[in-house]
Amino acid sequence: MAKKKRISLGRKLFFGLWFLIKLLFKGIGYFFYSIYKGIVWCIAKIKEKRIEGKEREIFFHDKKINVAGKYKELEVVETIKGDYQKLTAKLYKNQSLIAIILGARGSGKSALGMKLLENIHAVANRKCYSLGFQQKDLPTWIVGVEKVEQIENNAAVLVDEGGILFSSRSSMSAANKVLSELILIARHKDLSIFFISQNSSNIEVNTLRQADFLLLKSSSLLQMDFERKKIKEIYTDVDKKFEEHKDMLGLTYIYSDEFTGFVTNGLPSFWSTGMSKAFRGKK
Repeated sequence: MAKKKRISLGRKLFFGLWFLIKLLFKGIGYFFYSIYKGIVWCIAKIKEKRIEGKEREIFFHDKKINVAGKYKELEVVETIKGDYQKLTAKLYKNQSLIAIILGARGSGKSALGMKLLENIHAVANRKCYSLGFQQKDLPTWIVGVEKVEQIENNAAVLVDEGGILFSSRSSMSAANKVLSELILIARHKDLSIFFISQNSSNIEVNTLRQADFLLLKSSSLLQMDFERKKIKEIYTDVDKKFEEHKDMLGLTYIYSDEFTGFVTNGLPSFWSTGMSKAFRGKK
């Protein structure tokens, strides 16, 4: 019986010692694993900082493409007809487009226009220009110009009617002249034009007819009375929808062949209040 006790005790000592050894190695292993995970985390953070604002991969129309880090698509709130993806596919192709952005003062027209430029630059890597904005408020990849002749081929252009009027200190014909010149060369130079105006009555009828799509922000009652007939009809048709979605930030009504409905847009990554006050002119 005494011999059996010695064997049992020996086995207990053996297994106890083995357990301690395993625990020791496990602790050492966990220690080095923690160090390894910490190093990996630090490397990932360093890489994340390096690629911020540069290229990263997203899926667009089931195709993997490289886009700038600040890409953020507009979000669909309500589809009335068509397919929003068809509109974005057309938007990001290197082809000429003409879009009119309308809405009351302070409704977010400039923010929408800048966000579209940012997305186009990110997805299609197109050159971007602006008229009516101060260069000091813009990122380096948006070139502020004063003349249509300064715009190169295959570019996206954001035009602020208020900024042009301030600079010219003349009648509404100044903005219409710029827009007419841009439309005249748009197809030839593959330009995508986004024209911001507070009221469609400021824009010539023939110019409105050539627009590929309209981007409508909320309008004031007083401005509504002075809108062009067709624009007023569009606003009237969706007046209840605007009221229904009025609490949504960045709300925009898109009117086009490809898609008709409501979307929301966030602010561009480089946004500043100076951009929404382009009409104040240069300082």
